[in-house]
Amino acid sequence: MAIQTPDKILIVEDEPDIALALKIALESAGYEPACAGDGETALKILLGSSDYHLALLDIRMPGIDGVEVLKRLRNSNCDVATIMMSGHGSEDLAVECIKIGAEDYLSKPFVLDDMLQRVDRARSHRLAVIEKKRLEQEREDFFMMLSHDMKNPMTAVIGSIDIMREGRLGPVNEEQVEYLQSAIDSCNEVVMMIDNLLDIRRFEVGKMQLSIQPYNPVEIVRKVATQFSRAAERDGIRLSLDLKDDVPGIAVDRNALTRIMGNLLGNSLKFTPEGGEIAVSCNCIEPPDLHLTRIPPYISVPTDYPDRQCFVMLTVRDTGTGIPSDELKCIFDRYTQSSSSSGRERGGAGLGLSFCKLAVESFGGVIWAESEAGQGSEFIILLPCVAK
Repeated sequence: MAIQTPDKILIVEDEPDIALALKIALESAGYEPACAGDGETALKILLGSSDYHLALLDIRMPGIDGVEVLKRLRNSNCDVATIMMSGHGSEDLAVECIKIGAEDYLSKPFVLDDMLQRVDRARSHRLAVIEKKRLEQEREDFFMMLSHDMKNPMTAVIGSIDIMREGRLGPVNEEQVEYLQSAIDSCNEVVMMIDNLLDIRRFEVGKMQLSIQPYNPVEIVRKVATQFSRAAERDGIRLSLDLKDDVPGIAVDRNALTRIMGNLLGNSLKFTPEGGEIAVSCNCIEPPDLHLTRIPPYISVPTDYPDRQCFVMLTVRDTGTGIPSDELKCIFDRYTQSSSSSGRERGGAGLGLSFCKLAVESFGGVIWAESEAGQGSEFIILLPCVAK
């Protein structure tokens, strides 16, 4: 059975009598205290060792004071918990230290029982912070595993199945081609879910790399729709396009906009029954007509929209199962799926729409959905035109 060592606490106090009283009290409570008489010594100890769980840090000391020590600890990503010790009249400064990252503060003179309670509370908080960091690191490791250990083999599987589908390993009949194509489609869906998950995380931590340049949206939308036309035909769904030739350019990342439209069309295919219809449109909206877009009040509209000369509106409308009106606010949240379902519906991770929202907002645009359960859905994207 492993022997649990006591928590190490550093007392940073320039008055020897106070430091000694604290040391005795902490030893009696089962801790292992050590002392530092100034801020410079404290920094050398705390930044040179990860053994310390807590620092009792006096605010006013000659040389480097406690506030500066605290700032340097936090800037160095040192996770030692800190309790600031302040004399009379320094309470406001102690509160400021809490904002910087201290767990608590003690006012001198202090009651030993109260001090021990605060030490125990700060220690528990530190353990919770360490556990949170551990879980965050596990999540990062999981994302890396998705990127390297799952996506690459899945791409190889798609390539192998495609070789079989093309008959390059021997003759295949029409029914076999359909089954193989279904397998390819399912694998592509898994790859898209992995891409969505990874990119959502990149957006959240500010590491999403985009190459935003002016593009003709009609060309992008037409290309994506063409890629989905075969799947729509196979499922007995009519896919129609209404693309205006005079639509101005928009500033977007081409790959991201392609994935946005692919996510929206893929969702429509999932929820539209055989014999249904999907309509894709792209047109220009002038400021006087902007009210016609019916932007919901819960959508955060960029402040510069009233000054914009024109917008491009992209829509994907289907005759599928629809979305209950009370779910429209949260349909773009991560891992959220509509409660509506149908016999043709295939599952998903609820990540595609979350990626769409983050990507559209990175272009300075807005996206929302209009729908009623059983009445189909329409997804609308509004993007500012490139200045002429």
